[in-house]
Amino acid sequence: MKCKNCGNQYEGNYCNECGQSSTVGPINFRFLLMEIPHSVFQLNRGLLYTIKELALRPGHTIREFMEGKRKRHYKPLAFFLITSAIYVLITHLMDSNTYVADLVAGFTRGMTDARETSGERIIQWIFDNQTWVALTFVPVSAFASWLAFRKWKYNFVEHLVLKLYISGQQMFIYLIYSFFIPDENILATLPVISVVAYNICTYLQFFSDRKWYHKVMRLALSYLIFALALSVVFIILVRVNMLLGRN
Repeated sequence: MKCKNCGNQYEGNYCNECGQSSTVGPINFRFLLMEIPHSVFQLNRGLLYTIKELALRPGHTIREFMEGKRKRHYKPLAFFLITSAIYVLITHLMDSNTYVADLVAGFTRGMTDARETSGERIIQWIFDNQTWVALTFVPVSAFASWLAFRKWKYNFVEHLVLKLYISGQQMFIYLIYSFFIPDENILATLPVISVVAYNICTYLQFFSDRKWYHKVMRLALSYLIFALALSVVFIILVRVNMLLGRN
């Protein structure tokens, strides 16, 4: 038997070189749920290694993880939860807003009349629940990605894993910038530009067997679908908030 993690030939239930189990299951919802009790509180299991690999070769790393090379990597959902929680905590201690909250709040203000208290309540809720808002965006973004790339082999849950790793690493990128660029600085858009560039780089590497312009076009389509989906969500939230406010 050949180990999917290190390529070693072995017999038995575990690789005698790296220790990975011989049973490497598919990427599905059960995989995501089972990782929570095994990974979330075990920071010594590959967190720094995963951050390094996602910084140097993000698309290749995520594709290899899906193909079975998983022993040294921090699991995707745990990785996103840890990096986003650290980012929100650090920015809170620094008494500053996260880039995520500022971006979403700005988008929400663009969707609502400034005089509507419903829009103000939604914005305040976003600031109070930044980690959960970011977590909610991931499956929406994954769905948009899956629709745009639906003919390219990977299923929705695999796109969800892709987005969890990308989003988790983007939180780390935002964290680094937060130490050098204040909220009101003229360079405040630089972190957003950086994470968009990172997203593009990851997709170019992940779909390594496709032409680059096909990948860029489909990624642009996924951003459009994502923006439309968010617009619908915020319109619904505002309307519901307005109806509740009248009662």
